[in-house]
Amino acid sequence: MRKILFFIGPIILLIIWWFLDVFEVIDRLYLPSLSEVSMSFMAIISSDGYLHIWATTYRAILGFVIAGVAAIPMGVLLGINKKIYQASEFIIDFFRSLPAPALFPLFLLFFGIGDNAKIAVVVFLAFWIILINTIYGVWNSSKLRQQVGLVFRASRFQIIKEIILPDALPQIFVGLRIALSLSLIMIVVTEMFIGTRIGLGQRIFDSYASYRIPELYSFILIVGLLGYIFNKVFIFFERRIIHWTEKY
Repeated sequence: MRKILFFIGPIILLIIWWFLDVFEVIDRLYLPSLSEVSMSFMAIISSDGYLHIWATTYRAILGFVIAGVAAIPMGVLLGINKKIYQASEFIIDFFRSLPAPALFPLFLLFFGIGDNAKIAVVVFLAFWIILINTIYGVWNSSKLRQQVGLVFRASRFQIIKEIILPDALPQIFVGLRIALSLSLIMIVVTEMFIGTRIGLGQRIFDSYASYRIPELYSFILIVGLLGYIFNKVFIFFERRIIHWTEKY
């Protein structure tokens, strides 16, 4: 039954698209037919499309991983030590409030126009999301369980490892999941505006600039499918790591 329900959403979208095309509700200059987009999609996949998919995936995942490796330990430290958090609260709130696209010129100045600048933008965006969710996860850890651990003379390290981290993991994974989606969005934006030789964002912009509309829709479709795959793979690992929660 679940597999059948999965196809309902895509089928509805295709029916709406078909209806708009057949009855010419929207000019084909702005909304090409399904057949045109399908042929363009297959042409992209059978040519150099994989290079652009790989480039965008590599940049997004690398930036996301770097952010996670840096943010989670720092978030745990700030979460268990309120004084350190209070001392750095202004810095956290200031930088997490800055829109990452506004820092494009700064990242270009420091890292140039290569991959480093694009990855740095993703790291900046994802870092603060993961950091805040990690801090909140640590704060929401069961105080009663921590007290029980102290009664049984557990060390500080044991309390963090056996109580605080397991309690914080669901919230940490919420931050990771949000950060992963936004990492893909941000890397596509940086490819469009910072520029690159290969990448889905650049191809979207090139298709728009040259009015290759079926190709434009095809690359947008690829980005959407890539985001869907990211999300499903993440959920797969999340269910196995924090298997004690029932979210789905």
